[in-house]
Amino acid sequence: MRKLVLACFGAACFNMSAQDTVKIKTALTPEQEAQNAYNLGLEFMGKKDYNAAIENFSKAIQFKPNFDKAYYNRGFAKFDSKNYQGSIDDYNKVLEFMPTNTDALFGKAQSYYALNKKDSCSLYLNKVTLVDEQYSKAFYLLGQLKFEEGEYKDAITEYDKAIAAKADYAYAYNDRASAKKQLGDDAGAIVDYEKAVANDNKLFFAYNNLGSCKRNKGDNTGAVDAYNKAIALKADYYVALNNRGSAKLNLNDLAGAIADFDAALKIKTDYALAMNNMASVYIKKREYKAAVEWSNKAIQADPKSGAAYLNRGIAKQMLRDEDGCCADWKKAAELGVNVGKSYSAGFCE
Repeated sequence: MRKLVLACFGAACFNMSAQDTVKIKTALTPEQEAQNAYNLGLEFMGKKDYNAAIENFSKAIQFKPNFDKAYYNRGFAKFDSKNYQGSIDDYNKVLEFMPTNTDALFGKAQSYYALNKKDSCSLYLNKVTLVDEQYSKAFYLLGQLKFEEGEYKDAITEYDKAIAAKADYAYAYNDRASAKKQLGDDAGAIVDYEKAVANDNKLFFAYNNLGSCKRNKGDNTGAVDAYNKAIALKADYYVALNNRGSAKLNLNDLAGAIADFDAALKIKTDYALAMNNMASVYIKKREYKAAVEWSNKAIQADPKSGAAYLNRGIAKQMLRDEDGCCADWKKAAELGVNVGKSYSAGFCE
């Protein structure tokens, strides 16, 4: 439509025609719409907003039904939101397009692991390693499966492969150390825990594990140092606080041990291990009534704590409660504490 506009210059006026603005609609192609939705999904994944991520990956798939990356990332988002069967379904779609996609195969394995379907998990992990002998995460998870089955030597073999594929794999060093520890190889475990923290100095649990191995080897000073590092990284790490207290107890630092056990109990008020360890401190301090009280607390928190019955028996013996100590040592023996059996055999019968 044309409109007449009167333009005047000085005394002269002229009729001029003006044109409407032409609006050009620039429609996106389905490919572009899919990519935009996919990019948004990645942004939401970065923010850990998995519902929004899934929604956008689904939109991307609507525009592009064969969008393998959108299926894969939607499977990843479903896994992180604990929809494990949904993640498997999406990884299956990826495998329809790309049957040897190792990330999708590994994603399925992880999902089966989360569903406690260990055989299926192992099956897909082996498929991953057949395609890619350097896929370190697959060997690591195979190691975990073997560890959980109590097959520690086989677990070490898998962790070896994970480390061969990824030399700085801190978690694999930590878990290989734990397998060695289960086999009684504390010296080998210490070497691996040290490698774990050398490759990732934020692994607070590896420092704790290192401390426990050093304590087992009689290096309580080294153990305290390792526990210090664990607690510096995670101030509410009550397990490390309890363990540090035990190392201090071995060093005869009774005040330091009490402080650590008390700190652990402030974080976890029903922590039977720390309660029983507190009883051990008071036995060493020869304050036997306090030891009985702490043993009582430990038994109340964990009625199956054989160590607490053992400690209470020791304290009762020192208080001349012979019937009480014998009953406690026998109970400790029933709960699997062999020392209780030897104590009761030598004193009660």
